[in-house]
Amino acid sequence: MITGEEILNSIKYVVDNSNYVSINENNIDKVISLLSQSKKEPWLNRDYLDLEKLSQEQVLLYLILCESLNFCYWDSDIKWKIEYKGKWYSGSFGLFYAISKAINNGYDLLNIGYLENVTIEELDEIFKGTTSIPLLKERFKIIKQLVSEFKQISNLPKSMSANNDIELLNTIISHFSNFRDISLYKDREIYFFKRAILLVGDLILNISSINQSVKNDDNMTGCADYKIPQVLRHLGILEYSDDLATLVDEKQEIKHDSEMEIEIRANMLYAIEIIKEKLHQNGIDMNSVQIDNALWLLSKNKKFKDKPHHLTRTIYY
Repeated sequence: MITGEEILNSIKYVVDNSNYVSINENNIDKVISLLSQSKKEPWLNRDYLDLEKLSQEQVLLYLILCESLNFCYWDSDIKWKIEYKGKWYSGSFGLFYAISKAINNGYDLLNIGYLENVTIEELDEIFKGTTSIPLLKERFKIIKQLVSEFKQISNLPKSMSANNDIELLNTIISHFSNFRDISLYKDREIYFFKRAILLVGDLILNISSINQSVKNDDNMTGCADYKIPQVLRHLGILEYSDDLATLVDEKQEIKHDSEMEIEIRANMLYAIEIIKEKLHQNGIDMNSVQIDNALWLLSKNKKFKDKPHHLTRTIYY
C-alpha cells in the first residue's frame, strides 16, 4: 500500500532536484486572496447524468469509465468539442457529457457485456464532435482492459469500500491498471495518480456507501495536469527555464516521462502544498484537492491563458 507520505516524498524529490522548473514562494500571496474567496466546490459539480435513476453499481461504472477515459484532448488544429442539449463542451466536461449523451441515446455503456463487444468504430461515433476524439485507439484499449478487470471483481460496490481516501486510492490503482500513473525520475519512482485522485473525489461525492465509510478525505495531493501549471505560471509561482519556456510558448510537444514534464507536474503539486500551508496560516481551511479544484476552475478564465499550457500526449492526464 502506497501511503500519502510516500507520494509527497516522491514529489519533493523531484522539486529538490529540478533543473527546468522552480517554485517562487515570493509570489504565493498572489493566489491566497483568489482562493480565500473561492467556494470549496468539487470540479464535478455539474448535472452530467441523472445519477439518481441508476443503481449504485451503474454509478460506479459510469464514474470509473469516465475517469478512465479523461485525458489528453488536444491533437490537431481542430479542437475536439461535443454538442449536448444545444451547448458545446470540450475537455473533461465534453467527455462526461459525451458519455451521458450516448447513454441517453441508447448506447448501453454501463453494461460490461456491451463494453466487451463495442467496436472502435462505435466508440468513434459515440465521441464524435467537431472531430474524432484524440487518442481514440488508446481509449478503446483502456475500455477493453477495464472489461477484463471488471470481470475479476465479483462485487464492485463492496470491493470499493474503504476507511479513508488513501485506502480508496490504493484500491483503485490495484484493480485498474490505467490509473497507475507512476513516472521514473533520476532512477526513482514518482507517484502522480492524477486520474485516480479525481476518481477518489468523484466516488466520495456520488456514492453514499463510500461517503459514509470514508472517515478521512484530506490526504490527497492535487491533480497533476495541464491547466494548473498554466495558472501557477501566470501568477509567477511556477518559473520555467529558458529552454522549457520556449518549448511551452512555441507549443512544441514535451515527451511524457521526460524530466521536463515530470518537473512541471511535481512542482505544481508541491506548490499546492505550500499554498495549503499558507492558507492555514491565514485561517483558511482548504485541503489540496479543494485548492486544486479552485485553481482548475480559474483556468477557465481567459486572463490565466496569456501563455499556453504545456503539451504532452499521454493517457494519464
